[in-house]
Amino acid sequence: MGVTSTLYRIVELLHILAAIVGFGGLIAHGAYNANAFKGKASDAISVLRSTAGVSNIAMNAIYALFALGIALVALSDGFHGFGDPWVSASFVVWFAVVGISHGMVRPAIAALTESAEAAAPDSLLSADNSAMAAAKKLAMGEGLVQLLLAVALVLMVFQFGGAGA
Repeated sequence: MGVTSTLYRIVELLHILAAIVGFGGLIAHGAYNANAFKGKASDAISVLRSTAGVSNIAMNAIYALFALGIALVALSDGFHGFGDPWVSASFVVWFAVVGISHGMVRPAIAALTESAEAAAPDSLLSADNSAMAAAKKLAMGEGLVQLLLAVALVLMVFQFGGAGA
């Protein structure tokens, strides 16, 4: 087929769309969660629930991104290969993003939502020490995810060590 075929271009378009939806949703977490900490715990509940909903949509797009990336390499007829450094690095970055999202970000959002439900109407961060610990975990996880998303973008654009470089 090759990189100029219609099928390749359609899959590439879907890959880019999945990246926009997935990366955009994960990056939006920071703005949503910053607002959750500004007001009362009762107000934070809806913000945190919205964040969790956006997270689900974003993660589904991130899962699709992986499958579409594999399809692009397979459809490229050797133009891109799984052994290309940028492709291998992209897989590592993808696994790290998913791992941090599931291991840090999503559990922290769930813990903060639980703390907000228990603390209403007080401020979320004054609820208890577990809320503050979850907020720190969330901030660290989101920061790492955003940094990794920037790395992924650089890898996709510059394709270091690949035929397309």
